[in-house]
Amino acid sequence: MDYIKKIPAIRWEDGKYEEVEEKTVSDENIYFHIDSLPPRKFSTYPEDLEDFGVGYCLGDGLVNSFEDIISIDIEDKHITIKTKFNHGCNNEVLDEEKPEVEADVLGYQCVMSDSAGGWRSELKKIEPLESDLVVNASEIIANMKRLTAKAEIWQATGSVHVAQLVYNDQFITREDVSRHVAVDKVIGAAAKAGFDLSKSYVTYSGRMPADMVIKMVRVGVPILVSNAAPAGSGYEVAVKGNITLVGFVRSNRFNLYGNAERINLDG
Repeated sequence: MDYIKKIPAIRWEDGKYEEVEEKTVSDENIYFHIDSLPPRKFSTYPEDLEDFGVGYCLGDGLVNSFEDIISIDIEDKHITIKTKFNHGCNNEVLDEEKPEVEADVLGYQCVMSDSAGGWRSELKKIEPLESDLVVNASEIIANMKRLTAKAEIWQATGSVHVAQLVYNDQFITREDVSRHVAVDKVIGAAAKAGFDLSKSYVTYSGRMPADMVIKMVRVGVPILVSNAAPAGSGYEVAVKGNITLVGFVRSNRFNLYGNAERINLDG
């Protein structure tokens, strides 16, 4: 936890107050340079950046699989990613394999990671996801508790989001100041590890808006679990994309939104 620092604060409780030091996390702007596209800027907790790069390219439809990424080079705050599609340049040889990405998305400069309601929330064509994954209700509760227990930076600072990808009995947990980046990181790490994303699900902290649910559709993760609520836009995308949303996971309760057959309510 090299990026945790202490800052002065005043703690108030029951009418009494005192000067204290509190822990917070240092977030930094980092820049993606993907093929020949304009640079993209993100505010992030600067750890697990390779996982972030892989997950971002997958989640935003720039590649079809981890194998489509040729190289990732990290130098200071700059991450250079080369894909076999060479986005931003004409490459007729690979056009048949190339993912369909909106032109305005490819040209968007200085994209911030929490762009809910922006271009990330737009997906004109949604193909319903197919997965026969079924998860017990008791497992949903247990793994939300595990998510909290593994959130070391959040426990120390309270200033990050945490995400967890579950695949069979394997877990990947990442934290970041951005909920989008935290999820990108677990997706990237899972892709690198060769996990079957159609047999996996993501548990994380934060709302479930359209841009987060779209990420699940793109990478093929059928279930998204959160301690918060889905936005109306997120619910609409979940219905179109055949994604199961589990929200308000607190203590021993949760709300299930759509595609209920993936959750065994008696288990």
